[in-house]
Amino acid sequence: MTIALLLLLLAAPPDREAVSKERAEAYYLFSLGQQARLNGRFAEALEEYRRALRIDASSAAIHAETARLLREAGRLAEAVAEATEAARLEDEPDNHLLLAQLYQMQAEGDGAAEALRRAAVEYEKSLTGRPMDEPALRTLAVIYAQLGEHDKASKAWLRYLELEPEDLEAYLQLGSHYLAQKDAAHAADALKKAIALDPNSPRTYEALSEIYSQSQQLDEALRYLRQAQELDPKNLRIRLRLAEMLLRVRKAQEALAEAEAALALDATNRVALERKGQALRELKQFEAANAVADQLLAQDRSDVAAAFLKVTIAEARRDFAAAAAGLEQILARSKKGEEAAQSASNDRIFLLHLGNAYEQLGRFREAAEALDRARSAGGEPDASLLAQYVGALVQARDFERALTEVRSARKQFADDPELMTLEATVLREQGQMDAALQIVEQLRKRAASDVEGLVQVAEFYRRAKRLADAESVLNDARRVAPRDLRTLFQLGAVLERQRRPDAAEQIFREALTVQPDAAPVLNYLGYMNAERGVKVDEAVTLIQKAIALDPENGAYLDSLGWALFRLDRIDQAEQYLRRAVAKEGKNAVVLDHLADVLKRQGNVKEALEFWRRALDGEDEGEELDRVRVEQKIREAQTSLNDPTRRQHP
Repeated sequence: MTIALLLLLLAAPPDREAVSKERAEAYYLFSLGQQARLNGRFAEALEEYRRALRIDASSAAIHAETARLLREAGRLAEAVAEATEAARLEDEPDNHLLLAQLYQMQAEGDGAAEALRRAAVEYEKSLTGRPMDEPALRTLAVIYAQLGEHDKASKAWLRYLELEPEDLEAYLQLGSHYLAQKDAAHAADALKKAIALDPNSPRTYEALSEIYSQSQQLDEALRYLRQAQELDPKNLRIRLRLAEMLLRVRKAQEALAEAEAALALDATNRVALERKGQALRELKQFEAANAVADQLLAQDRSDVAAAFLKVTIAEARRDFAAAAAGLEQILARSKKGEEAAQSASNDRIFLLHLGNAYEQLGRFREAAEALDRARSAGGEPDASLLAQYVGALVQARDFERALTEVRSARKQFADDPELMTLEATVLREQGQMDAALQIVEQLRKRAASDVEGLVQVAEFYRRAKRLADAESVLNDARRVAPRDLRTLFQLGAVLERQRRPDAAEQIFREALTVQPDAAPVLNYLGYMNAERGVKVDEAVTLIQKAIALDPENGAYLDSLGWALFRLDRIDQAEQYLRRAVAKEGKNAVVLDHLADVLKRQGNVKEALEFWRRALDGEDEGEELDRVRVEQKIREAQTSLNDPTRRQHP
């Protein structure tokens, strides 16, 4: 290396006159190439450029023009090579800009992202020497958007807006990138500036609505979306988004009207039909909702969204057998043409619903299997999903596996209240009460100001029949959040189980001031008072309100039947209780209620059948008075002169 450097230093200086002549010759050839190019003779122009470069390879200008000529001919790889050499020889904005544009043109197929990244680097270099280049800044912002680099994109738009502060589109784009970064405040500021520039831009109001929607400020989101719709009443996309938003805020009747308006604009629009079906489902118009889903499937049997709509209608009707069958069919579909990541994400949702359907059907092992498949379907780890999976294992009484899984889950979500409670529940079921209480007390201390955690602790105590402890914890939760509905409902239930119905009634009525249409509260209060023979007429009204909100709920149908029985409206009571048994055919208390009604009607033989079924039924809360039911069976056997009366039931 040292000898080489010495030789270079000792070498004779270049012949400047010869260099000058060479450059003159090169530029003469280059000029011939330019003339040929102007006359449309591409091959000749390129040949002259090449001859010029053989004489003077250090000319950045000729390399750049050669690159432009090759670009015009669509020979991008060669053009990139020439532009790269031009930028190497002269670090000038134009050369970097040319190279950036060529990389951008190469952004196709598998190598698109890499080409865009190279383009972004070259645009940044060109802007270093020419920071006021508005088109380059705008293009750079777009490239960063294509790469999903929202922070860089937003910074590029901000630089551009310093030069063009009245560009409406730039503010819209800036808002979208802030939104992608979950920076709702800055996104809203950007879009409000856009509105100031053009108060009549429906697109801006629509974008602002999306910002508030993602930040769960649904009233604001709905307000801006309505403004967009008023400015552009025939915009189908806005009407469809408005229908979706109205469904989210539980304004199903208005959502139905928007879906119908969208269908008036496009009678075959599948999204509008889907929104119509969803609105009808929320309005409890199940037959009409199913008809819409069938209409969609008649047009396209492979429509997964329509098939899932039918599943959700079945869930709303509490027909979980139909829901499970529909979900299994969806999961067995051909996935040809589906994007792999989206397909996996959809399957995860379907499996969650399948797990819930199997849980409702009492098929807990199958529920656990479905939920296990859901957690394996991909996506971010989800504490709630893991908790549901472990809960299904607990209900299946697979405690050993449940303990293994919940401890594994807690390695990811060590402080999750539900998972902590589940571990304690499994330990309690295994007879390790001291270890269970240690976890629960740890959670109680940690969750001193966390309502969710306190409610989880109270639920553990309730299931462990430590009702005084549950009441104490719920009172702590009530001090943290006096109007938390779940806390009030749980507290009312705990007080009722402690045989303090007056105190429970006071809490339930307080809960109804928080949410007057809370169906579980309406039902519990109504049933509790009917059971003790207090304010039974009002109890019927309360339960009827709950049923109006959830018409297919077997527990609510049972409550109404029992309240009617208490009012001696026996025939009506039978109708509701038979419907309840159709929904809750394994529930011991429901079976006992129907048997009592049948006995009152004189149908002792059928009553006897239902009492026997009650003794074999499900009674998780141990609400059935088994001694009393056995006595009723003996009395019924005696009245029928049944030879089996001498056998112990």
